Amino acid sequence: MSRFVRYLFYPLLLIATLSVAILSMRSEGSLQRAFAWFAFGRLVLLFVVEWLVPFRKDWSMTWRSFLRDLKYAVVLGGGGFLVRFAAGWFAIGIADNSDGALSQLPVVLQLVILALTYEFFQYWQHRISHEARGPVGRFLWRTHVQHHLPRRVYLLMHVVSHPINFATVMALNIGVVYGLGVGGEAVFLFNVIMGLQGLVSHFNVQISAGFLNYVLVGTELHRTHHSASPADAGNYGVLTPFWDLVFGTFRYRPNEAPAALGVWEPQNYPTSNQLLATLALPFVGPKTYGPPDQEP
Repeated sequence: MSRFVRYLFYPLLLIATLSVAILSMRSEGSLQRAFAWFAFGRLVLLFVVEWLVPFRKDWSMTWRSFLRDLKYAVVLGGGGFLVRFAAGWFAIGIADNSDGALSQLPVVLQLVILALTYEFFQYWQHRISHEARGPVGRFLWRTHVQHHLPRRVYLLMHVVSHPINFATVMALNIGVVYGLGVGGEAVFLFNVIMGLQGLVSHFNVQISAGFLNYVLVGTELHRTHHSASPADAGNYGVLTPFWDLVFGTFRYRPNEAPAALGVWEPQNYPTSNQLLATLALPFVGPKTYGPPDQEP
C-alpha cells in the first residue's frame, strides 16, 4: 500500500479531481455547491490516508498539536480551511457574473492566465515576507512566521497562521479574479486545484511526484520550504513553482527530507502553542524578530 500511495495516489487523485471538476462544469448545477463538496471530500480522504501511512510518525498530529490547531482555527473564524474556502467561494460567485474580456477566452487559457497572475503576486508577497529587510519585511515576516513555528508538518497544521496573513490570501484571490475579469468556470477550476495543492503540500505522507514537481507545488517542494535551515530557503509558490523557476528559488531534492522543520533560532520566538504571543508578534515583537539571518 505504501508504494501505491508514494507513486500513484497523488497523480490519480489529481486526475480524479480534474475529471470530476470538468463533469461538474458540464452539469447545470451550482459551481459553488460543487466546490463545497470538493473541499469536504478531499479533506476527509487525505486525512484518512495520512493517518494510515504517515511519512514521519514524529511529524504526525498529536492531541497537543491538535488543540493548538483548534485554537488557531477559532481565532481565524472557523479555521484556515474555512477562510480559504470562503475566498474561493466568493471568487467563483464574482466570476460567474463577470463579462470581462478574458471571460471570452478558452477556459484552459483563462486558467493559465489566472494561475500565473495570482502566483506572481503571491510569490513576491511570500518571498518578501521571508527575505525583505527593514520595517516592511520585518512586519510581513511577523505576520507569516506563525505558520513556520510548528516543528511538524501535517494536514491540519495548515490552519496555524496569522489573521493578517489569511486576509492577504483572500484579498489576492478575489482581487486578481476581479481585476482579470475571468469567467466562473476558470475560477472554479483554479480554486479546486488550489485547494487540493494547499492540502497536499502539508501532507505528512511520502509522495514522489517526479516531473509534477515542476508543474505544481506539492508535498516534496513545500516540505523543503518548511525546513528550519536558511540554506533551504525557497519554494515560495503555493500552486505552481513557475516563478520559483524563473527567479531562481526552486528547491527540489528528490527523496530527501529536511533534517528539521520550523524556524532558524527558535529561541528568538514564542512557541506555536503560545497563541496570544504569536498573534501579537506583528505589533510588539522585539527588533530581533525578523527573517532568518536578518540583522537586528
